[in-house]
Amino acid sequence: MSLVFTILFIIVAFVLIATILVQQPKTSGGLFAGTGQSLLGTSGKTFWTKTTIGMAAVFMILCIILAILPRYEQPASVADIIAKQQQQAAQAPVSTAPSSANPSANAPAPQGVPAAAQAVAPAQQAAPAAK
Repeated sequence: MSLVFTILFIIVAFVLIATILVQQPKTSGGLFAGTGQSLLGTSGKTFWTKTTIGMAAVFMILCIILAILPRYEQPASVADIIAKQQQQAAQAPVSTAPSSANPSANAPAPQGVPAAAQAVAPAQQAAPAAK
């Protein structure tokens, strides 16, 4: 739920920035230097002024919602996540397949070859004889 509000918040922020940048400046030269318009004057509100006011109100409401929303969501702490993973690992079946790293260890012994010779044979195969 917070992801939806966060995406909406970002979109509203970009639209608010765009509506502010589109507007024509009211004065030229500074805060108090103007063409006779008062600072808190009763000038007519244009479309962009009304849009800016509306977007600013939506932006503020979304700020409040995003601040309050974590109180109502289910918190997931690191300890809860680890405990959940351990429970899933304990419930998973353990495989008892033979190891494929040393296939000769699982092979039956040939007849007539002593067990000591079988243990030496893989080691001799691993290290080639030097000439």
